[in-house]
Amino acid sequence: MTTKPSSPRIRIAVVAIALLLGFSLLVVQLFRWTVFARDEYRPESHLPADLAHTAGRPRGDERGVIVDQHGVPLAIDRFRWEVWVEPNLVPRGTEVELGSQLVQLLGPSLLVSPEELMTALRERKPGVLYLAREAPHEAGSTVDSWHYLYAAAKAVPVRYYPQGTLAAHLLGFVNGQPRAYYGVEEYYDDYLRKVDPPFLRSDDQAQAVYNGLPAEWSQMLPSSTGQDLVLTIDRRVQYATERVLAQAVEEYKAESGTIIVMRPDDGAILAMASVPTYDANQFGSTNADLLLNPAIAKQYEPGSVFKIVTFASGLDAGVVTPETIMTDTLSIEIGDRQIFNSNQRTFGEVTVEEALVRSLNIPTAEIALKLQESRFYQYVHRFGFGQLTEVDLANESPGTVKVPGDELWSRSDLGTNSFGQGLAVTPLQMATATCVIANGGLLVRPHVVDTMVFKGKVVKPDTLPVRRVISAKAAQEVNDMMVQVVEQGSFGARVPGYTVAGKTGTAQVAIAGGYSLTETIHSFVGFMPAENPVFVALVKLDVPKTYPWADDTAAPTFAKLANELLRIWHLPPAQVAQKP
Repeated sequence: MTTKPSSPRIRIAVVAIALLLGFSLLVVQLFRWTVFARDEYRPESHLPADLAHTAGRPRGDERGVIVDQHGVPLAIDRFRWEVWVEPNLVPRGTEVELGSQLVQLLGPSLLVSPEELMTALRERKPGVLYLAREAPHEAGSTVDSWHYLYAAAKAVPVRYYPQGTLAAHLLGFVNGQPRAYYGVEEYYDDYLRKVDPPFLRSDDQAQAVYNGLPAEWSQMLPSSTGQDLVLTIDRRVQYATERVLAQAVEEYKAESGTIIVMRPDDGAILAMASVPTYDANQFGSTNADLLLNPAIAKQYEPGSVFKIVTFASGLDAGVVTPETIMTDTLSIEIGDRQIFNSNQRTFGEVTVEEALVRSLNIPTAEIALKLQESRFYQYVHRFGFGQLTEVDLANESPGTVKVPGDELWSRSDLGTNSFGQGLAVTPLQMATATCVIANGGLLVRPHVVDTMVFKGKVVKPDTLPVRRVISAKAAQEVNDMMVQVVEQGSFGARVPGYTVAGKTGTAQVAIAGGYSLTETIHSFVGFMPAENPVFVALVKLDVPKTYPWADDTAAPTFAKLANELLRIWHLPPAQVAQKP
């Protein structure tokens, strides 16, 4: 039986239908690849979960720039190149050439051996082979320019601190995730990552918003992110402060130390330094105990520097005047505790001013008794103790102040709290309280951000005073008394040609069950020129071993710092009215 040949028209129709079906299948598959399953075929889809987000597309991790008040960069992004290859997608016959190119380009940054790379290419191993995390710029950009599906590179932003250890505690750091920790980086994380627009301190206050940036900022700002920060910090002042502090810690053999410099009129923090410190570029190899900022997070009993709060409260309430005569006895009993002067001496009849100059505990406690519990602790809280200062830095501590009604409070606390024992403060709280005396009685909110540069505009956060704490008259009276403290007692704090107002404190270190008999914290709070303060500074030295009293350690450290600042700001005595 013979078969009749098929008609040419039928054969053509069959071929046409087959081609149409094949083309339709190809279109469907391409649509599935590009729409429904596009991520499955990207190089990064084969990466481990912790790396997949870095490859093949922008990560969106760029952060705004942080600069000092003169535009000097403190925190910026730089980029590292990540390089990978997918051996099973490499065209056959090109494996050796590609492998040689990659080995030559990546050099020491290659994460696998040349032999491992060549083996993976020859065997066409599936998945992604990660080749470099820190490829040289030339190598990364070269691979990126190839535009291959099977070999690619990506520039990934990495946070960099060009000033090294400078202001490390204040700045904080960003890890590789990237996630911000501590300081400005954590507090302003959402803003720097462009999650939120600039947040202002008070919605009901008119803020200065205007176009244009100062010329000195133009080199760094605005950044490509469009959301940057200008700090109140001056790199020169910060550097000088850190140097003076480091020298003091070494000279007086202290375990650690902190210095804060503030502008008393508006709370701007001009420098904030703590020793020991760390390099934010090396946070991964830093002892975790060093990362927390002691200036805002470390509580301590302030000792006699706190007396300025008690004296200011008594003067403001009218229970004493600077000329009021008080009797300094050998001891005084308050509650269940016997209180003595720190030097175990008695001076008989003294004025209130003399009591502060001699730093006498008993007259100080008597002022607290005159105020009584309710008014004394009301003033303590009005000065900002026992609560957050609301500084724009992460991880601030509120300190600890017991009050009547608390389970652990007793009447003896009224006496001991008056001279800075039995309560805990942070260095920033104590510096901020001193600003109240220096600026005429107003509590200011400390802050480290001067300007938010938002899409080329300048936004000034609210810096209005929080509240009036004491009258201008009472503030001036304490100011005058603090001048006499330096003139008649704390000679080490003197600065020739200027009037210095200040107060020392030598506080025992609290330990379980009481106080250390050998360890003390030395501090000095002061401002100058007293008649028109340019700055307030707090010096705190933890457990110095060379001298027993702060007059010989913290006070001269203040004087050294003051001379440095006056030199930087070019403020000779005849021009003290010109504030930085």
